Amino acid sequence: MNIEALLSVIVDGRRHLAGNRRLRADKEKQVPSNRRGTADAASARSSRSVGAKARLRQQIAAERAARRRAEIRRRLLLSGAAVVAVLAVAGALVGVSLAKPHPSARESRAASVVVRQATAVPLGDLMRARPGQAATPLQKVAAPGPPLTIDGKPAIVFVGEESCPFCAAERWPLVVALAHFGTWSNLGSTRSSATDVYPNTATFSFRATQYRSAEITLRTTELADNTGRPLQPETPLDARLIGAYDVPPFVNSADQSGAVPFLDIANHYILAGAQYNPQILAGLSAAQIASQLRNPSSPVARAIDGSAGIIITAINQVLHGAATGGASHS
Repeated sequence: MNIEALLSVIVDGRRHLAGNRRLRADKEKQVPSNRRGTADAASARSSRSVGAKARLRQQIAAERAARRRAEIRRRLLLSGAAVVAVLAVAGALVGVSLAKPHPSARESRAASVVVRQATAVPLGDLMRARPGQAATPLQKVAAPGPPLTIDGKPAIVFVGEESCPFCAAERWPLVVALAHFGTWSNLGSTRSSATDVYPNTATFSFRATQYRSAEITLRTTELADNTGRPLQPETPLDARLIGAYDVPPFVNSADQSGAVPFLDIANHYILAGAQYNPQILAGLSAAQIASQLRNPSSPVARAIDGSAGIIITAINQVLHGAATGGASHS
């Protein structure tokens, strides 16, 4: 190879190398932009990822809020429906109650013949009558102290209910007995409750009664009519006496305390119940009962007259000792 050819090869090689250097240099100049672009892309992806997560959280939160609102609406609707249902039932019950007729109380002026027969039984008949075993005995108060008085006279206090069959039974001997110490007026006539034991027992009513006596004072309270509705309020005197004497040992057990009938004879004698079984009067009218009071062989007369004789004896004993004075109540 001659010198010129050798020089030519060397020159061409240098040009090629220079060209390669320029190419690599150009490529190297382009690398930083690609990396910068890569960093920007990563940053962008990161930004997009953060934004997507935020939007996802917001969407989830919105969905949860929507579900909560829906649940609240559902509960409100259920509550409202329940209230409406309750009001509807209550309204129906009220409507039925208003539509259902209530039984009317029955009380009228006692027939004059009944009053005359009940208040004119001779004392001898009453003292001879033997009532037999008492359903509830009249009990003497142990160490009673001075008699209870009202208006300066020994007081007789009776508390009952027109609906009560035991009260119905005990009114008969009380009317018969007190007729020997004073005068009755405005006696009513009624029957005990039709739905209680011994239903429709014929009896007197004391709701409008007046009683006059020179020897004793009578106070009566009819707490309910014969349908059980409130009639006359319990007086403070009633409450005090019932609290003191309508309890054991005058009643058999504490759960019977405060019941009626209740009869207090001047705080010396207590009757917490009826002296005889109301069954004796079953099926009889007031006129039929009154017509038998002077017939000593009649079970009705033995029960009523015998019980009246016991009341008379107790009152006479109180009157005999009342002259020494006693506690008063007005």
